Amino acid sequence: MQAAIQFFRDALRHEMKASAFYSKAAEITRDDESRMLFIKLSGMEDDHANQLVAKIKKAPCAQGLDVDSFVRALESDAEATISDADLHTITNGTVRQVLELAIGYEKQAVQNYENLANESTDAEVKAHCFDAVQEEGSHVRELTNLLNSLDMSEEDRPGL
Repeated sequence: MQAAIQFFRDALRHEMKASAFYSKAAEITRDDESRMLFIKLSGMEDDHANQLVAKIKKAPCAQGLDVDSFVRALESDAEATISDADLHTITNGTVRQVLELAIGYEKQAVQNYENLANESTDAEVKAHCFDAVQEEGSHVRELTNLLNSLDMSEEDRPGL
């Protein structure tokens, strides 16, 4: 049960961190294509966090976790959840470096949801996690495609 609670915390923290990361990246990037993708991903990460909160509140294996207090603590300083190194990359890095970092965030999200699915005893939580693994995997592919398109001319790049 404690492991499930920790995985819930990790997954929720990561979703909120990813949302803050994408919001900051959208603010800073000078590449319009990347900005649009970052805005889209920030909204999706917010949705993931909200969906996860709803599942956590209903899951028997998460009893003992004060979800609302945990969320408030994370929200109070969402940008602080981004490491100094990541913030430096967002601020000073190339589009390629930021996309590589974003891919890492999405791969970590896949791992978080796989861990939570494996640890949870609640069928609804497991199903949600398996769906989230698929969605986060699609984010990895979308970001990877954008990263690969950096080597193409703008006319040859696939649309978002």
